Amino acid sequence: MATEQQDLVAQVLEACNEVQDPCSLGVGQPMGIVDMGLVESVDVRSAADGRVTVDLTLTTTAPGCMYSPYFEQSVRRELAGKVSDLGDVAITWGDSTEWDESRMTPAGRARLVANRKYVAIPVEIADVRSGRPAAAR
Repeated sequence: MATEQQDLVAQVLEACNEVQDPCSLGVGQPMGIVDMGLVESVDVRSAADGRVTVDLTLTTTAPGCMYSPYFEQSVRRELAGKVSDLGDVAITWGDSTEWDESRMTPAGRARLVANRKYVAIPVEIADVRSGRPAAAR
């Protein structure tokens, strides 16, 4: 891949990673869609007139995810602001049943692991006989 092509792909990926996965925001661990592994493929071409055509294949973390329109709109907005002479942007959707954490970037997985260490899940133990919390006995 030529250096110019690599630079364009890097610009596209950087722009896409500005789009944060809403579910990661919901759990207080914001992460871009590239780090989440939601960008399956990128094809970037420069036309003779200098316009840049971008073909992306995206996925979601679960079938039936309602955020596909959000992803498309946000990716188009970020690309328009970061890729000079942007022409057509085509987005297709991959199979979300195949997503798992192994698709995340190394940086994304490292953040996930680090953040999991600090998430405490409160557990209340109840006395089976009384139904009251064990501490209240």
